[in-house]
Amino acid sequence: MNDFYSRLARYYDQMYAHIDYRGAADRLHEIIQKHKQSLGNKLLDVACGTGTHIMYLKDRYQAMGFDISEEMLAIARNKCPSITFMQGNMISMELNQTFDVITCLFGSITYLTTEDELRLALQSFSKHIATGGVVIIEPLFTEETYREKGMGLNCLNLPDIKIARSNVSRREGNIVYLDFHFLISTREHGTAHFIDPSPMGVFSLDTFKNFMEENGFLVKIIEPGFDKEFLILGIKE
Repeated sequence: MNDFYSRLARYYDQMYAHIDYRGAADRLHEIIQKHKQSLGNKLLDVACGTGTHIMYLKDRYQAMGFDISEEMLAIARNKCPSITFMQGNMISMELNQTFDVITCLFGSITYLTTEDELRLALQSFSKHIATGGVVIIEPLFTEETYREKGMGLNCLNLPDIKIARSNVSRREGNIVYLDFHFLISTREHGTAHFIDPSPMGVFSLDTFKNFMEENGFLVKIIEPGFDKEFLILGIKE
């Protein structure tokens, strides 16, 4: 479990307030309507986090959220009390129902660090998608798009808490470590520092395509993505 999401879940929305979730949801709806062939309207957001995508999609779809972090889900349930949110791991989902749309956005699929995990996750998606339904995946990067020594900085400046997150990524074999360094300052506790390595798997685009095709998907690449370079879309045949 990524330490950031458990330790800082209550500040997640403020740290990512710059993201245009409403615009992403509008474009996502357009993509779904263009490619979906099933007749239903059920949507599952895998790795839904605090439920912000669902907040903008719930009036268009019969939505459900799924995430590994109970801390993030607690916030999602508070934001969208009419929506069902389930806790679990995407590689072993057992929801006993199928959906017309499955989304896995914002680089969440990249937290899988081995091809076996990726294959299991895509098998799980296939098991939960209706014929003619669409799966939409947004990797953080692939073998083709990864850039070594990528740098990032994100700061949160609220009256009662200051958070700075800085990183330089590094690669070891087929795993990238984002190496997030956090500085968290509060009046009560002063300033604390912790490191979250955030290991992520590097997979080629062909690996994604091959695993999805093995699981009965017709694969299309949608460019650009929302926050990333592209989306991987699969239509269940």
